[in-house]
Amino acid sequence: MKDEGGEGMSKTIIKYLEDKTVKLLENKQALINSNQNSYVIESEMKQFIDSACHPMINKRINELIRISAKLTEQKNAVQVKILRAMEEHKAPDPDYEQERDFLEIQISIVDRSIEKKREYQRTFTHQVDRNLIEHPFISSTQPNEKTLEKMRDKGIIKMEKTGFRKLYYQNENGYLLVPYDSRVLIGLFKLWEVKGKSAQFTFEFRELLHTIYADINGGEYTQIHKSLQNLATTSIIMEEYLDPESGKRTRTRIHNPITDADIDRVNNKATIAFNSYLHKSLIVGNVVKISMALFNDLASPISKTLYLLLANKIKDNETILDYSKLVNHLDLHSYESYKANNLVKSSLEELKSFDFIKNFTIIKEGRSYSKILFEPSDWVRDIDVEEHASLSLGHL
Repeated sequence: MKDEGGEGMSKTIIKYLEDKTVKLLENKQALINSNQNSYVIESEMKQFIDSACHPMINKRINELIRISAKLTEQKNAVQVKILRAMEEHKAPDPDYEQERDFLEIQISIVDRSIEKKREYQRTFTHQVDRNLIEHPFISSTQPNEKTLEKMRDKGIIKMEKTGFRKLYYQNENGYLLVPYDSRVLIGLFKLWEVKGKSAQFTFEFRELLHTIYADINGGEYTQIHKSLQNLATTSIIMEEYLDPESGKRTRTRIHNPITDADIDRVNNKATIAFNSYLHKSLIVGNVVKISMALFNDLASPISKTLYLLLANKIKDNETILDYSKLVNHLDLHSYESYKANNLVKSSLEELKSFDFIKNFTIIKEGRSYSKILFEPSDWVRDIDVEEHASLSLGHL
């Protein structure tokens, strides 16, 4: 089955589906030839489909939904041709029946992938340091090159960033960290966890890509390399760092969260070390747990940053955001008020569409917006309650 027109269809995904469907049909025919009963055949096919959909988990759910709709549309068109032949008391063209069966298996693979994606979106798999969430370490918007050039001083960007907490930011590459860098950093937190929680650890690029649910290919390797370089050349001062030893907020010295980075692009591996500020925070468990699958599926960079901020608030059982601080934190302060509000509202709507929040209200006082009230979805609250219960039991 070839995609005619290609609208809403990824060539990579369609090629994968076609290859897998051929193998699944071969397996089905082998089961039939071995005189297996229908129950065994159906059970085996479900297992084959479950196995086939595993690599699809890396794809965005909205892309999978579009593909499912397109394939269903094509299957229905074929089915109409079969029904017309039957109405005319003719035997349906075997090619049509074969194409219908082919499409049905593809749809089954995609729909099962969507089901699994939704399950993964409700599973908190990764942790994020709360100090780096509360300080605007990651930029939600990236200025164009002309604007970046104006911000650079001898190729270096130095700036004060405000939001929920104040941050001094410096990057030697003249680069602002964006949500892709956040994704990489979250992956590094996961690798740190699975590799023994030592401040310094070594990993292959493919391990990091696997950890962040990304495809393993040359393009991703290039992005990983660039992101690691930019993370390693970023220095910050956090004005209100939560010291895990004293439990008090304090101003940090200027430091690189990643202090050492030996990045080997030839062999696609790296050895990095977390600064003591970051490492102590991770060790003591000053983290928020998130779903990497949901983070990846969010289309808007602003939604990704907002997701982390809301998850952080929910952990403290807070459901109010200061609007002015949020706009600054999301790097929307230079936008006109109506545009900033539309971007914030759009991201909240996206989080609502993924059922992370039930509802939200943007409160206006006079001519200005003052705060945002939001209500977490029940499943988010349930997971948060379970986590708090687990932490409480851990201290008994």
